[in-house]
Amino acid sequence: MQTFTSQLINSPIGFKLTLSIVIFSSLITILTTGFQLVSDYKGDVDRIERQFNNIEKVNLDVLAASIWVIDDRLINTQIHGLIQLPDITYISINDDSGQEWIAGEPSPENTIEKSFELSYSSGNDLIPVGTLLIQADLKAVYDKLLDRIIIILFSNAIKTFIVAGFILFLIWYMVTRHLHRLSLYCQKIDLDSPFVPLNFDQNENKDDEFHQVSHAINTMQQQLRASFADIKRSKQELLDALTDRERLLALETSYKEELSSQVKEQTQELEQSLLVLKRAQEVLVEQEKMAALGGLVSGVAHEINTPIGICLTAASSQLNHIDELIKVIHSENATLEEINTILEEYQLSCELIVNNITRASSLIQKFKTVAAQQSQEEKRSFNLQQELIDSHESIKALFKGIDVDLQFEIDPMLSVKTNYNLLKQITTNVLSNAYAHAFKQVSHPIINIKAELEGTQLNIWIQDNGSGITEENITRIFEPFFTTSRNKGGTGLGLSAAFNATTLLKGSIKLLPECKLGGACFHIDFPIELSEDEELDSDIFFENLN
Repeated sequence: MQTFTSQLINSPIGFKLTLSIVIFSSLITILTTGFQLVSDYKGDVDRIERQFNNIEKVNLDVLAASIWVIDDRLINTQIHGLIQLPDITYISINDDSGQEWIAGEPSPENTIEKSFELSYSSGNDLIPVGTLLIQADLKAVYDKLLDRIIIILFSNAIKTFIVAGFILFLIWYMVTRHLHRLSLYCQKIDLDSPFVPLNFDQNENKDDEFHQVSHAINTMQQQLRASFADIKRSKQELLDALTDRERLLALETSYKEELSSQVKEQTQELEQSLLVLKRAQEVLVEQEKMAALGGLVSGVAHEINTPIGICLTAASSQLNHIDELIKVIHSENATLEEINTILEEYQLSCELIVNNITRASSLIQKFKTVAAQQSQEEKRSFNLQQELIDSHESIKALFKGIDVDLQFEIDPMLSVKTNYNLLKQITTNVLSNAYAHAFKQVSHPIINIKAELEGTQLNIWIQDNGSGITEENITRIFEPFFTTSRNKGGTGLGLSAAFNATTLLKGSIKLLPECKLGGACFHIDFPIELSEDEELDSDIFFENLN
């Protein structure tokens, strides 16, 4: 009983729920009590007003007649009769001569009073004879309201606490005691002790939430015990492996001298290979120094893919060699010849990785140098349509199997002054992206290029009738190294390079959400410089278009 009482009282859930019920019930009680008291108060006041109205209808004419004849006995009899009415505590009558008749005691506060003019009816004339003042005391009304407040609040308080106590008991019986049992059970869980399932004190056939919790905990505990047993077995196996390792350390020591000599020989061969590679790099730099940026990027990408592929193959081979070496070392029948064979293969893989990484690093450094030189090129004037034709021809040569219908909406005489190589880098990469991705399922490929000049701002639209770009890829197309054709050799640098080049031109490039041809539409804009003659020709052309 003491445990039940302490759990019932100390239950945080039950306490919060009980407190919420008491507060809510108290608010409802206060609101309903206030409404009832206001209603009762208005009823009492209305009752007093009705008494005033009754006095006005019944007694005023009789009092006026008594005052007219100055019958003191009748006047006193009448006012003493009125004073006996409920809630009437004071009555006074003043006539025209200043004479006054009083009954009761006047009160300065908590009263309702009303004054009536007394007029005597003589034929068709009304003659004023005095004034009647009636005062009703509200103290009795307030005392009745106070008693009602006490009764209502006391009865509702008892009812609220009884309901709250019952709900607290239900919470304990249906929730808290099970949570307490669950807490004690979890505290006593020991994976080294025998498994004891969790069962709640309730009908096991009833599939309620606590039955589901007990089933989930029992299942989890069984899984933990199985995992704990596996960990124990793994620990024992690790101890056995450490014992074998100590035995193999002695064998490893005997191989160190021979392995050291092999490393020296391989190092000498590696140094000779590095010298040969350096000479080859110098020749390659001299041969490609004057090549165009597009050809250089393509060549470097091909050269980088080759050493990286070799490095990946060699690294995979090294992993296999390491696995084989570990198996041989842990094998009781390991021989020196097997270990030497694996080490020799491992050494050859290391040599391949070092050679090809050095080669890739050199190519990347050369690519950065050439790109920096191009971005710093001086601005020059050139025909825009001819530049776009040249860019398309260079791309068309790389994709000989695709026959594209190229359409222009450009003034053939429009010349612009800007960084030629940066603009070529932009148009070449956008066109190359269309050739590589847009026309895989298109029978008649079309590329439309439109250019307009707004002041000193050049706008170029390049669109195609290809398959377009999926929504999940739209936000990432300008990210460096993002490509959907990685398995086909794509690097993801084309549109990223176009974006960087546009930024260097102080412009912008974006993919428009709608395309007239149904494929992808890129909008490129950047400021240019025009001579006076070129500005005049451009204005005349656009006036003719309009």
